Amino acid sequence: MESPTGTFIVAHRNRQLNQDQVSEVSTEGQVLRQFSGHSQHIAVDRQGNIFVADSDMRDNGRILLLDGQLALRRVIVNQRQLSDRLPRRICYTDQSGQLLIGFFGGGVAVFDVLRR
Repeated sequence: MESPTGTFIVAHRNRQLNQDQVSEVSTEGQVLRQFSGHSQHIAVDRQGNIFVADSDMRDNGRILLLDGQLALRRVIVNQRQLSDRLPRRICYTDQSGQLLIGFFGGGVAVFDVLRR
């Protein structure tokens, strides 16, 4: 996904470290910073905040909020709120402030996360 600053935010698997990561990459392909977790999918808002679907089987999944520097701000949706389902895909809509979460095995949940 493209960030508001013109860089790209990418969720990927680092095979050397055997872990999932979220990386910020410049338009020249240089990795600027990274966050390690169990990220399956990401969404970015217009302020540069990053929503991460953290689908760790041990933690039953949650949605994390990272700032523009890829630092963890907080868990915004926990496993209880997800009814112990694992998030797979997410989409954030700036206009409505809603976060849509798709789950492994099907189903969608909608959370209002608009910050005014």
